[in-house]
Amino acid sequence: MCQLDTSADIRPVTDKHGCGLNEMDLVTGGTGIVGAHVLDRLIDQGRTVRALHRPGSDRDFVRRVLRHYHADGDARFARIHWAEGDLLDTESLSAAMQGTGQVFHCAALVSFDPRDRPALFANNITGTANVVNAMLAAGVMRLAHVSSTATIGSVNSPLGDNENDPFNEEGPASDYALSKHGAEMEVQRGIAEGLHAVMVNPCVIIGPGPRHGRSSLTMVERMRKGSHFHPKGSNAVVDARDVAIALVRLMDTGVPGERHLLVGENITYKDLFRTIARTAGQREPTIPIAPWVLDCAWRLERLRTLFGGRSLVTKASARTASHPRLYDGSKARTLLDMDFRKAVEAVVNTERFLRGQ
Repeated sequence: MCQLDTSADIRPVTDKHGCGLNEMDLVTGGTGIVGAHVLDRLIDQGRTVRALHRPGSDRDFVRRVLRHYHADGDARFARIHWAEGDLLDTESLSAAMQGTGQVFHCAALVSFDPRDRPALFANNITGTANVVNAMLAAGVMRLAHVSSTATIGSVNSPLGDNENDPFNEEGPASDYALSKHGAEMEVQRGIAEGLHAVMVNPCVIIGPGPRHGRSSLTMVERMRKGSHFHPKGSNAVVDARDVAIALVRLMDTGVPGERHLLVGENITYKDLFRTIARTAGQREPTIPIAPWVLDCAWRLERLRTLFGGRSLVTKASARTASHPRLYDGSKARTLLDMDFRKAVEAVVNTERFLRGQ
């Protein structure tokens, strides 16, 4: 059952898109790394915001993020209207839609552990379907959906993979990638039924995040402890602040159904790990990890966690870490006229947040 704060003054004044200027913006996954930064961005713009959160989630994390960026963080936090609910609880979603003008769907489960396949498909596919259905039923027609580079096909273009590269369902995709692709299909269904929906596909998001979640903060905290080793592959990173800025802007400027890669910088894991370690005052890793070592590592982790516990290395994460990926983020940069922050800026910001806790 959703516990809802309905104290906001909501009046039927609309903008050029037909969205009530005094209606609430609903943010799912409000206590996650993306959700917290989207809330911050919307509050900056003077919007009235409601955040959907699971029972027992750490809402104080959002307060800490707002304090990190603003001297009046507590006052900003007090402006958030909280709705307790779950993506799989359709009644709570319906209640959260009341008085809502547009939805930022940031909630998702991130895992590369094959044992989480049922939960991934339930939360990411069924959960997104439930959001779409609740919006249609309530007449809330504007959606900004957070997807992932995991749904971008790999064609090994020298310019980088882009939004037009189709997802290969028959390839060696992880369960996480399959679940995010399925979520995109639910958004496309919603568009066919009348939604105005845009999608962003961020790469590895770096920024202040929940310490006990499954965000990139886990990787950052491991490297802050020091390591001699780094994988041989490469990926792209993006600052959490830029993800929020792009998502909010695209709600107004994005073309329904189109994807938008959010890329701050393409970078090798060697350089990324060195940046994190150097910023934290630790020794920089210098020894590359051969792919066969990671292959052994995920198999040993599977045995170690056979009767419980979480795997530090999985087959999917080992494969990702060993291979080069290059992404072309020019579409979003051009459309939004944005200069995305580089990896070092995202890492420094995250380090400042961690030291302040």
